[in-house]
Order: sequence, then C-alpha cells, then structure tokens
Amino acid sequence: MFGNFMIGFNAVMPMLIYMLFGQFFAQAGMIKQESFQDFNKALFKILLPINLFTNIYKSDFKQSFNGYALTYILVIALTLYFMLAFIIPKVSDDRTRYGVMLQGSVRANAILFGLPLGTSLLGEENMGMVTITLAIIVPFWNIMSVVGFSLYSEDKVSFKQMGRSIVTNPMVIATFIGLIVVLLGLQFPEAINTSLTNINRMVSPLALMVMGGTFSFKLKDVDFALIFTVANKLIIIPLIGITLGAILGFRGDAIVSILIAFAGPTAVSSYAQAIVADGDGDLANQTVVFTTIFSMITLVFLITLMKTFGLF
Repeated sequence: MFGNFMIGFNAVMPMLIYMLFGQFFAQAGMIKQESFQDFNKALFKILLPINLFTNIYKSDFKQSFNGYALTYILVIALTLYFMLAFIIPKVSDDRTRYGVMLQGSVRANAILFGLPLGTSLLGEENMGMVTITLAIIVPFWNIMSVVGFSLYSEDKVSFKQMGRSIVTNPMVIATFIGLIVVLLGLQFPEAINTSLTNINRMVSPLALMVMGGTFSFKLKDVDFALIFTVANKLIIIPLIGITLGAILGFRGDAIVSILIAFAGPTAVSSYAQAIVADGDGDLANQTVVFTTIFSMITLVFLITLMKTFGLF
C-alpha cells in the first residue's frame, strides 16, 4: 500500500514544486506578471501544441488508441454536466453563480496537469491515448462552458463561433497533424527528434511554473458554493468516472485517460470565462485556487486507489 502511495506522491509532488517555484519568482519580483502573460501566450499557441504533437508522434497510436474509452469519457462528461446543470439552481439562489459553479465542477485544467501526470504514470512512449483524450476533452469543455453560462442567461450561443474556435485551436491542429504523421508512417531526422524530445520535457515544468506565478491568493470567506464546486471537481465526479470505467473493464492508459479527464483542478481560463459572462469572478478565482491546492491531495489518493486495485 505504501509503495502505491509513493507512486501517486512522486507523480503529483513535482507539479506542486514547479508551481511553488513560479509563485516564488512572482513574489520575489524576479518575473513580472507581464512576463508570465507572455510566457502563457507562447505556451498555449506554440509550446503545448508541440508537446501534444510529440506525444502522438512518439507513441504507438494504432495500438494504444481506445475509441470505447474516449466515447465513455464524453458520454459520462455530458451526463454529469446536465445533471449538475439541473441540480445547481436547486442548491443556490444566486444566478450569477450558476454558470461558475457548473464550469468549476467539470472543466479540468487537463493540459497543464494531464501531460506531466500521464507521462509520470505511463511513460513518454505510452502517451498516445492520453494525448488524444486531452485534444478532445479540452475544446469540449470550452464549448460546454459557453453553453453552461448561456443556460442561465438570455444570450444565445453562437455555434458558428464555437466551431471556428475548435478548428483554429492550436491544440486541435497539432493533434490532427500528429495523427497524419503517425498514420502515414513519417519519420523525422535525428536532430528534429532530439529537439522535439527536449522541448517535450521542458514544456510541462515551464507551464506549471507560469501557472504558479499567476496565482492570486486574495480570497474571501469560504461558502457553500465553493465547497460544493470543489467537492464535485476533485472527489465526486472523478470517483464516478473512474469507478464506472473500472467496472466496464478499462485499464492501463484508458483508465489513466479517464483520471486525467475528470480529476484535475479547474481550468485557469474559467476565471476569464466567468468575467466575460458576467458571472461571479471571486467564486471562479477561489475555485481555481482551491481545486489546484487540494488536487495535490486528491490526485495522490486516487492514484493510490487505482494502483492498489491494479487498474494500471
């Protein structure tokens, strides 16, 4: 049991250390917030897409891809999403919080946490299924977040705009190119392979340091809405997704993909989404911070549990 705990601990703690370094750089004034924002743009437009591409390129995609697992993730995600959309107005009377609680409960910081966590648990050569899952689930939750806020407002959803955001998303483009390269059996020269490998290993630590550096800890009092959202994001939804997945027989990279799709902290971008949609920005910020902090504990617990039951 202790050995399984250490597997989870060793997979999660480096992520916390990277974020603490970022926060230290910010508090010490060594890196300004403007610089963190510039790093953020470079990460999401170039470096993280390269990371996704490399993971697909280096994996045995034809053998590792599991369409049933991906379908399961999307079906469970939609089911839990609409269940929460129905429940939230019953437990809160503040309409500005409905959309924030909904997206905070389901929208995971999948890229920043999923890539390093998946690599630690599976190894770089077994990241094909995880990478495909990330490429699908991230734009999926982006769309559903917009839909979620529209459910509680009079604004109409622009499906044309959402479609454009998907096809122009650098993550989606990089994944699509990676699939083409793998299916065609293309191989790059050694110099390019080495460069891709080194960038791949650099990106996740850099992304987590940038995330840590942009954190704001100006929090107001904890209330029911925050507890409800954090509990959904880190405990209830992951346990449902992983338990049902295990019962259906998913193992290995498939069950790790389910863990990454559901168990990560709330996406940092959900704060900006809440502000644009006239939601409760304070609650959105608290949700990101609290889920990120406590996910360091819940992820270790979930990984230990999965390893103990021999799920990967």
